[in-house]
Amino acid sequence: MTNPRPDYLLIQDQISLNEFCQQAQLCQVLALDTEFVRTRTLYAELGLIQAFDGQSLVLIDPTLDLDLEPFWQLLTNTDIVKVLHSCHEDLEVFKTYAQRLPAPLFDTQIAGQFLFNGKVLGFGAAVQQELGIELDKGEARTNWLKRPLSDKQLSYAANDVKYLLPLYHSLNDKLIDANLDEYNLAEAAFKVAQKQREKDLAQLFLDFGNAWQLSPRELATLQTLSAWRLSVAQKRNLALGFVAKDATLFTLAQRRPSDMGSLKNIPGINPHEVRVHGKAMLECIAQAKQISVEDCPAKVPRLTDVPEYKQALKQLKQVVMKTAEHKGIPIEMLATKRQLNQWIKWHWQLGYADTPDFMASWRKPILSNALETWGNKFSIDIQAS
Repeated sequence: MTNPRPDYLLIQDQISLNEFCQQAQLCQVLALDTEFVRTRTLYAELGLIQAFDGQSLVLIDPTLDLDLEPFWQLLTNTDIVKVLHSCHEDLEVFKTYAQRLPAPLFDTQIAGQFLFNGKVLGFGAAVQQELGIELDKGEARTNWLKRPLSDKQLSYAANDVKYLLPLYHSLNDKLIDANLDEYNLAEAAFKVAQKQREKDLAQLFLDFGNAWQLSPRELATLQTLSAWRLSVAQKRNLALGFVAKDATLFTLAQRRPSDMGSLKNIPGINPHEVRVHGKAMLECIAQAKQISVEDCPAKVPRLTDVPEYKQALKQLKQVVMKTAEHKGIPIEMLATKRQLNQWIKWHWQLGYADTPDFMASWRKPILSNALETWGNKFSIDIQAS
């Protein structure tokens, strides 16, 4: 493999890629990062892959005609711990380009949250805190698809994995000392499992925080429009907002125009959205109007409208906090406010369709007794309420 710089290998040919992948299959820990561009697209456009196996630090150019399969195989080698920082967007990249996700995964940001009471540290801040090194973030807004990449850009990208490996070792040692290492790996695995799930088109309307304002008929319209928008976004690789804004879909669900004239006359409607997608949106609205009342989504209840909610949330926090203290797990990692509300919605059957995090992750055996105790006191009949 050619080495244009002493601290990294820029891989632009298949032989070099194969050599690194063969070597990396024998490592125990592999630091990973990706650089990508996503401005108007639904899917990230991959510009660079960084990897460090402890021996060789490589920058792989995915814009070239390379067979990346040998590298993708590293992701699913269960003998290798894959290390990332703030994995969310990287997981999306791997899912799109590799059709697989890394396992086992160690996310240094999640590790920091376990160690520092939920505090979310960026990569630079984590490296500064743990390793005493200040990184140059001057190339953070680089167009990673433009070629050639400068030496400064490549060095910046290399640093993201160069320091990721020692950061992993520092944090992992502390997690082991605190008996939090297994929880940390389990949380990262849970993030991977969440990313593997495909979106349910029929439930997209629940992503609208103001959906509780709509009637069942209006919800049916929003449901149809939301599914259509995602379908268009996927086919054209456009960010959802560049197909139609959330506000547009919500307004259309409320007003349900039946012709182009009525559509154009809606105050605040985006003329570009009407010009490009007006006909399709009207078809969605017409389709929703044909749905029988019985088949329309049920009205979305609002948690704060339930009289028992405040007391129920307070009591749930208390029993979960007691469990967290007993187990030595930061409450911020065991149960966020979102997860507490998620559980209450699910337990009270308030339109939460998915399995809540408390029942679908490492939290289940830890919290089962606490949740049962709480549930015995706060099992209410919402319909009666």
